[in-house]
Amino acid sequence: MRSWSRCAFGLVCLAALSTSGYAKAAPCGRPDVDLTFPAPNETAVPPNAQLSAHYASPARYDDEPVTLTDGAGNGRALSVFYDDAESMLRATPESALSAGYHELTWPGLRGAGGGSVGRGSTVSFFVQGEPDSAPPSFEGLSGIEWDLSRDQDPCLDGLQDRFVFRLALGQASDDRGTGVLSVRVFQTKDPQSPELTAPVPLATRAFVANGTLEVRRPATKAGLTCFAAVVQDSLGQVSGGGEREVCVKTRESPFFDGCTLSPQPRRPRQEAFVAALALLAMGLRLRRRGFACANG
Repeated sequence: MRSWSRCAFGLVCLAALSTSGYAKAAPCGRPDVDLTFPAPNETAVPPNAQLSAHYASPARYDDEPVTLTDGAGNGRALSVFYDDAESMLRATPESALSAGYHELTWPGLRGAGGGSVGRGSTVSFFVQGEPDSAPPSFEGLSGIEWDLSRDQDPCLDGLQDRFVFRLALGQASDDRGTGVLSVRVFQTKDPQSPELTAPVPLATRAFVANGTLEVRRPATKAGLTCFAAVVQDSLGQVSGGGEREVCVKTRESPFFDGCTLSPQPRRPRQEAFVAALALLAMGLRLRRRGFACANG
């Protein structure tokens, strides 16, 4: 093989590897607020809603203030507690919320093991309509796809292979609409723990009608992996649907052996293909200019 061909092939191989799913990660262990209920600018919050904020990693709550004001600037009294199991700070208004605009500020908390303070969040929302009463209904997860990603892990200072699972959400309903619902995802089968006897809570996300949510798991062992989910309303009432599992059988990683591409569960990503073509064209231009890679 000519030296320019080897160079071009190497560039194509590098392009495929470099676009195989690197993801940005938050600073190691910092408990930033990454999700709030209600969501910012939610317009259908019931007057008896419970308020909550999810922190990206386990945090320590030392009575930092959570503040809630109405449209006239009046503060509202809250009962606040931190839920260690779900990394959620929960605030319950001591009386029903009045209709109209409200502003809620969640504090930055320090990590459970000490370290830096995470970012808090200030959200506004609108209260209207009748109190929430009936629990939501949910059909459960309706499908699953998987892929492999190579993520930058700030805690390990390096790249880590992870399985990426995309879970399709079934239909849900609630007497106050689906805009106030959250999704709780559980893993029910794990190839790393084949004797798993109880569902393991993995994530809490905002519900998106006819949407999907993504869960990442360490790609240390492949095999049968299953998930289930339920939805929760603004009062914390939980739906059914958790008995419905979706499962997929992953394959061992890595899928790359040097510069040989092994069979993958999905087609190569479009951006990797485009980048490969661009670098191949660069190699051809280098050939015309008289450059060549050294023989290996």
